Amino acid sequence: MRMTKDDLRGLDLFSDTSRSQLADVARQLTMLTVPAGKVLVREGERGDEFMIISEGEAEVRQGGKAIARIGRGGLVGEMALLEENGRGRRNATVTTVTDAVIYVGSPREFRQIIEIAPSVAEKVQRTAAERTAADHMADALTLTAA
Repeated sequence: MRMTKDDLRGLDLFSDTSRSQLADVARQLTMLTVPAGKVLVREGERGDEFMIISEGEAEVRQGGKAIARIGRGGLVGEMALLEENGRGRRNATVTTVTDAVIYVGSPREFRQIIEIAPSVAEKVQRTAAERTAADHMADALTLTAA
């Protein structure tokens, strides 16, 4: 099921995009409804898609430990697609904790969206940088505790 640009308007990721950019972005994504308990991505596997949560919540786990919950507007899988070859390894397992509506895109569609909407590219890069910093902080705390 394809989404429309109106479906994107309420997501912060797309708040700074124009109407024409939204229309182009909407053509790149596929909407899916998934049940609670569905694993969206698994830590260590190769990344071959990214997702945006439109409705519902998901739990993020690293090394079996819950580290975050994400909801409406949350990105899943973008970190692996930002790696040099566009198909890096997943750094966490993300599982829905409620029924959810998600928008899914391939690596090619991800690159298209980044090219279409520079404001989206900036927000994705910022999110990735924040997550990387949090990962490094967690690693440092683990080393300190050891």
